Amino acid sequence: MTIDIDALIHRELELMGNGAFSGKDLATTVFAKVRRRRIRKATIAVLSVLLLTVTSIGIYALGKAVSDHNFAANNTGNNGAVGSTDSKTLQPNLIDHLISDYPVTWEQSVGDLSAISKAGGIGDTLGGLTAVGLKVTWQRCAAGACPTSWIINLQNRTGDLVTANPALMLFVNHEPLVSSSRPVTVTAGGSSLLVYTFPELTQGLTVASNSTWQWNWFLTPAH
Repeated sequence: MTIDIDALIHRELELMGNGAFSGKDLATTVFAKVRRRRIRKATIAVLSVLLLTVTSIGIYALGKAVSDHNFAANNTGNNGAVGSTDSKTLQPNLIDHLISDYPVTWEQSVGDLSAISKAGGIGDTLGGLTAVGLKVTWQRCAAGACPTSWIINLQNRTGDLVTANPALMLFVNHEPLVSSSRPVTVTAGGSSLLVYTFPELTQGLTVASNSTWQWNWFLTPAH
């Protein structure tokens, strides 16, 4: 009669039966030895899995830290404090004319009772400051995409120090929607990037998907 025996136990019986244990009851000894070997293999397997898991977590954490650092470095100044000394700050000469993923047109109407000047577009000069460029950043909103961040490049082409409070107005279908102002002082021959953000466009302000977008800039009283 043939009896199926675990291969490991069968091997141990043969080895021990041919050696010093020949002729003895080897069952207890063999089973204990096989049990110890299996426990050792299971322990090694568990430790290997734990080591692999810890290593993977460490690599992920390191990669995320490097990625976060690079993201912060690459975006410094793009949301931009005026007058930043950071070497990675967006330079004025990088904003020339209109930069926008979607078309925006200039609107002549000021649309704001606080205005102390006419409305201006790119190339216009108000109070000694000339708009030489505009960069528009779009984000998803109820209308599909909304222009939530505007960076205007204002240049002082006079020989004097110019202090002003420029405002930027958004229009939808030629109707005033929202505006924001930023005080600035620009030295003679210098440039300044003013950043206007409109987070309300992605926080519930309803704009129809077939609307058209317009903009202008103007001067308001200094506060």
